[in-house]
Amino acid sequence: MSRFHYLIAVCLIIFSAFSVYFFIQKEDEFFKTADEGYYFKFATIIAQKGIVAFPSLIKSYASDIEAHLFPPPSRAGHILLTALWLKLFGASFIALAKFSFFCYFLFIIINFYFAKKFFGKDIAYLFALLSASSPLVMAMGKRALADSNVNLFWALSIWTFMDFLITKKKSKFVLFLIAYSFCIVVKESSLALLVFFAAFFLIYKYYFKNNLFDTYFLGIIFIPLITVAVSYIFLFGGISNFLGLIKGIFDTHFGSVKLSEYAVLFCSGPWYRYIIDYLLLSPITTLLFTGYIGHILVSRKREWKIVYFLLYFIIVFIIFSSLKYSKVVRFVINLEMVMNLFSVFMLYDLFKQEDRKKQNNLVFISVIAIFFVNYLNYLSLFCLNNIYDPITYWLLAAKKIIPY
Repeated sequence: MSRFHYLIAVCLIIFSAFSVYFFIQKEDEFFKTADEGYYFKFATIIAQKGIVAFPSLIKSYASDIEAHLFPPPSRAGHILLTALWLKLFGASFIALAKFSFFCYFLFIIINFYFAKKFFGKDIAYLFALLSASSPLVMAMGKRALADSNVNLFWALSIWTFMDFLITKKKSKFVLFLIAYSFCIVVKESSLALLVFFAAFFLIYKYYFKNNLFDTYFLGIIFIPLITVAVSYIFLFGGISNFLGLIKGIFDTHFGSVKLSEYAVLFCSGPWYRYIIDYLLLSPITTLLFTGYIGHILVSRKREWKIVYFLLYFIIVFIIFSSLKYSKVVRFVINLEMVMNLFSVFMLYDLFKQEDRKKQNNLVFISVIAIFFVNYLNYLSLFCLNNIYDPITYWLLAAKKIIPY
């Protein structure tokens, strides 16, 4: 692509970021009795009292059955970062939303940096353009929730692991371990990524015939778990508090804890519910992504970088769609990173021809068109209709597919 193309891409990314920041809610428009309220409460307590307040937070959570329906204080990574943010910029829901915006912006930068490193400059700009205009990513970038932060650290973990596999440097492995360990303490559901990292390590070593020490495999499995466990025991004031927290979280997801009516009515559904939601949020990229998977299967592409992202998508999709009350698309927000990347690949294959300049122009025009479709979806769903939680019901109602 030309420098003019790059300039347009940068301007549109800045425009997208400005639109996220500009549409941050007013202080009285946040959901203070829902998840946003709990994240704000945790952050303000730690900001005021320091990490010594964690044990009391854990005991309060473990003894309060109703609190189990909301975010647990085990998300210490997010709580610590937001507590520091509130200490620097003042305690308000708007400040918490601006932290989400900061994570949104870092997410775009990280995607651009690693995509450029592994796939080239042209792919990186187009990928960043789609990432910046994702309605779901933009929406979470203006809420006082943890999803934008989770999305950032999931992306960082995925990219740093790929960086290690390519370079095989110990320093890159350490960087990955730090990123992933912190990813778990940002949100406990990040443990699902451990299945992917372990599985792909074995595939990369034995199927793609790469020489890697088995000690790396053991490190992937045990170092993040041990690091997180030790950190939790230290922060939460002992093993008993740590075990009490684990039991509370486990009972909420797999035990006999009575779930809220909201979870039963709106957070359950069939395995393909995520696909429906993504079709409502980002219809063109979802279709391009689906088409590229078919293209991979038909052409039998075996490039390991493609398999890497495909396996990541499949494993995360299977794990989360198998959980009964986790059918909320923001829980798998990072899957759109793969969808956007594959959409760019699909466009290059669709417009493949000998004239490289013409191909680049066609792909660029297509991405610009997708950008504006995404952007209009963001305005419609999350600014005009002011959707807080992007569950299927609200998305369908906003699209007037079902009655409000």
